[in-house]
Amino acid sequence: MRTPPATAPGSTGSFRFPPAARAGTAWARLRVLARLVGLGYLGVTVFARLPVAMLPLGTLVMIASWTRQVLLAGYAAGAVALALAVSVPLYGMLARRVGQRVVLLFCSAANTAALLWLIHEADRVQRHPEIGIGLLLAACAVTGATCAPVAALARIRWAGESQRLADRSLLNSSLAFESVADVLALLLGAAVTGLSCVIGGPHTGLLMVVPVNVVGVLAFAFFRLRHALGPTSPPPEPEAAAEDAARRSLMWLPVVGMGALGLLLGSMQSSLVSYTMNFDAVQYVGLLYAVLGGSSLVSAVIVVGLRARTNTWGAWLLWACLLTLVGMPVSMPTGDATLALSLVVEGAVVGVALIVTDSVVMSIAPVRCLDLVLTSALASLLAGNALGLAWGAVLGDSLGYNSALMLPVLSAGAYLLLAHLYGYLWRQRFERRETDARLARHLARRDGR
Repeated sequence: MRTPPATAPGSTGSFRFPPAARAGTAWARLRVLARLVGLGYLGVTVFARLPVAMLPLGTLVMIASWTRQVLLAGYAAGAVALALAVSVPLYGMLARRVGQRVVLLFCSAANTAALLWLIHEADRVQRHPEIGIGLLLAACAVTGATCAPVAALARIRWAGESQRLADRSLLNSSLAFESVADVLALLLGAAVTGLSCVIGGPHTGLLMVVPVNVVGVLAFAFFRLRHALGPTSPPPEPEAAAEDAARRSLMWLPVVGMGALGLLLGSMQSSLVSYTMNFDAVQYVGLLYAVLGGSSLVSAVIVVGLRARTNTWGAWLLWACLLTLVGMPVSMPTGDATLALSLVVEGAVVGVALIVTDSVVMSIAPVRCLDLVLTSALASLLAGNALGLAWGAVLGDSLGYNSALMLPVLSAGAYLLLAHLYGYLWRQRFERRETDARLARHLARRDGR
């Protein structure tokens, strides 16, 4: 019989997994997380990831409002998002070497300074349009590169803790919470950016990131997970070589699927800027985008609360089909009311699609690759966001907002193709092999008689 491990030095308490959590109710699993880290941590981890949602959108709105150039705004916001995507895996590797706290302290200070530089360069371009934009794009890249990757670091924490403990339900519970937290950050980031720009001016949305860096990121840096008074996990058994190879060959498809969703979200932001510039109302883009985020949050909470099965190829294929269908009305708005209604419907499907893709990533990745794949999925989402911001701006500037609004539909189509490919390969490599094994066992029993 194993003895419980001693509480680690500096830990903030301990807990035991309640039986109800193992039964799988959503409320019980949330209580497991709250007892492990406290409600404060769950709130802080949402608050601290707001900059990832606010920086590209705030940059897009500020530069489009000040310069009246959709193309420049899209490139600048895309530079922020692309630098974010590149920095996520780098910070993940650095955190394993020097610790998450050092990384977060650096990001909190450096990103605040980079934000002020970005606003200064944008104001300079506004007042002197004849000067080059090289320094502005450099400031965008530095701002994105110094943003704290809280979502990735939080997933790394959960993965490490769940592997340390014998109860694997912690991993499912924590990553379900992380998926909802990402969608909640999308909503709050868009809402805060939109309200700030309407009330205080186009640059205020970026200034609101400063208190998040000072309060939220630092609070996340100094929070520590509690340690369970329960058995630690035995060393993981090595997976069968054939199955491990099959999983490795499939695990990057949902990662690319995350990129397709990022392309949809980024192109939607640029398209909304092109749309609102026709009415001289760019400052309202954040609020329009928050409409999409709000319905995404509601649908994500419902799916997680009902504990619908979301980690199968069938779930991915179903929601990819729905995402393609609901994206079509968004590309043909006849007015503000129809656009808002279309955003509500599309947001509801996007929220579930994010949950589904996250679940597929977690279910297909071998245990030893989990940290890498989860971090890569977040980086892929941000890289797709960067491409969407730039391509949407190019289409909106050259062909108008109607053409730009077609890009989210094409992104949904790419997401659907990836779902088909994943389902086909899954059936080939797992379901058909299992069927053949059952048939072989049946024939062996029959021949034995």
